[in-house]
Amino acid sequence: MDQKTDKFPQFLKMLCFVEMWERFSYYGMRALLVLFLTSHLGFTDERAFTIYSLFAATGYAIPILGGFLADKLMGFRNMVLLGGIVMIAGHACMSLVKFEPGLLYLGLSLIAIGTGMFKGNVTNLLSSCYGKDDPERSRGFTLFYVGVNIGAILASISCGYVAHLFGWHYGFGLAGIGMSIGLIFFLKFQNLLGDSGLSPYPELMNKRILGIKIFGIVLIGSFLSSSIIAKMLIHSEFFTNMLIFIGITALGIFIYIISKLSAEQRRKLVALSILVVFFLCFFALEMQLGSLVNLFTERNVINNVLGITIPASVSQAINPLSIIIFGFLFGTYMKFKQKYATSMFTLGLLTMAMCFFTLYIGCLNSNIEGKVEYLYLIIAISFMGLGELCIAPLVQEQATTLAPKNLRGVVMGIVMLSLAFSNLAGVAISKFMSVPSVNGKINYLESLEIYKEGFLKVGIFNLMLVIVFLFFFNFIHKVVTNSSCTKN
Repeated sequence: MDQKTDKFPQFLKMLCFVEMWERFSYYGMRALLVLFLTSHLGFTDERAFTIYSLFAATGYAIPILGGFLADKLMGFRNMVLLGGIVMIAGHACMSLVKFEPGLLYLGLSLIAIGTGMFKGNVTNLLSSCYGKDDPERSRGFTLFYVGVNIGAILASISCGYVAHLFGWHYGFGLAGIGMSIGLIFFLKFQNLLGDSGLSPYPELMNKRILGIKIFGIVLIGSFLSSSIIAKMLIHSEFFTNMLIFIGITALGIFIYIISKLSAEQRRKLVALSILVVFFLCFFALEMQLGSLVNLFTERNVINNVLGITIPASVSQAINPLSIIIFGFLFGTYMKFKQKYATSMFTLGLLTMAMCFFTLYIGCLNSNIEGKVEYLYLIIAISFMGLGELCIAPLVQEQATTLAPKNLRGVVMGIVMLSLAFSNLAGVAISKFMSVPSVNGKINYLESLEIYKEGFLKVGIFNLMLVIVFLFFFNFIHKVVTNSSCTKN
């Protein structure tokens, strides 16, 4: 039987496994970064939030370049390979920061570039393996999204405990080992992809410039670019303004591209653009899991559960675990995905409000030491995981379904760029909830009040967001439900 008609084709299993290890490396580093910056390097909350957000923003801005290179030269498969190599180099640098602090910014820039080259292209690679009208396409995207969260769970627990017990550099090193496993597996089993994701210009890819093939030139360029981005991470204000300029420029180019398309294609991309705006707002808050919520857990959550001490970094596993649980529950109803897609998106926005209201209620019920019961954290992050499952797979799928075939790499890059701006927006959110320290020490009662007030404001903001989205509900619902019946 043709594997493309299977519920679990071989290419899906292979890409899930590779992406699982890429997410292992990313989430392992994400679980540790802000805690490492504040507790080991002595950075203030504001400085740590800024570095974390700019690092993540860079990782999600690069995919627009990665998508362009994939569409016009390299192909999705080569970009996945290139991204993996660069990420491994970045994790190697991070594991050595304890001995040479100057490697911090270089390591972060390499991981950001590698993530940008890898992330959007592996999703497009999965899309290219499915036929547009394949009935298992929706199921594949959601199972892909659920499957890769196994990597996030393993990373948060293993890297978190390794860093807690043996040292930060061992935690960062373990994250790099995960990416190495994924890359080796991809190289060994990429034959399962058939002809999907190959370069559209194979003859050009084999040409040499100064004795170096195109792949090598792009790889060298990536390493050289990392030193520039490392300097920009140090000068964060300039870097922030530059990212904003890039975003505005990309938006202008995207609007121009839309204006040149047919009326039906414009209608699809306008609907997708609206989804992406709310997607951006959702992830501006989801990104706080690795920064704001991480420090809240470290400072104001009782971390002893049933006699077991749970480091704040390990608590990051709650989010991907909830995604897997809800994902399998949703998997039973995947044949109704298109019919209920817009409703699920609305539910996703609403659950983020529930997440922050739960944290607010937890703060109201804290003990005299300013500590919140761990159960509130579990419930809140589970709400966040449910919302992510409702929103992210839908937007990723529609980015490949609604976009014209020759623009899918660029459109997926735009989606990833929106996540870059989610992180920039997250800087503002984090800053008004930064906790001051005195001689490097935090007053937990003071931090509790700051977090409590901030959680309430964020929850109210999310409710307003849901109301605004309802005005666009009917238009988006029509486009999404019709997209499965038409071709670009």
